[in-house]
Amino acid sequence: MFRNASRSLTTTEEVYEYALSLLDRREYGEKELVQKLKRRCSSAALVREATEKLKGYKLLDEERYANRVFEAWRDKKVYGRLHLQAELLKKQVDESYIPVVLNMLTEEEESRRVEEAYLQIAKRHDKKYDCSTEKGVAALVRYFAARGFGPSMIRIGLSKAKADMDAQG
Repeated sequence: MFRNASRSLTTTEEVYEYALSLLDRREYGEKELVQKLKRRCSSAALVREATEKLKGYKLLDEERYANRVFEAWRDKKVYGRLHLQAELLKKQVDESYIPVVLNMLTEEEESRRVEEAYLQIAKRHDKKYDCSTEKGVAALVRYFAARGFGPSMIRIGLSKAKADMDAQG
């Protein structure tokens, strides 16, 4: 329908149809969708009318989008709360939903995730992550921090590593 990508959209109906074609491919947050629409339509009023119509039909729902971003992130298994927060910001989820989504991640789930992250790296049998040395502990701390785990979760990951080391030797 919109084969000519350089053609400017001049009516609310054209903007609405283009938005529908975008939403047909994947879910968008309002900010991201508005940015895409503004690339093709110079009228902010037309974009606003189209987005209001989409909201009216519940085709553009920021809460649903935030939950989808959370579920997609949850499938990644070995990332922590700070990574989730960065992902929500990157996906331009409305800031009012970010604390709500972050509260959906329980401390128990995050501690399981940090343990899974440790088990993933333990399978490698890499001496770099040997927690009996200071360099190994530092490497583990960097590994956990790079995956978005905060200090309390890093301590849990390190205690798991030390417990595994004690069990082995």
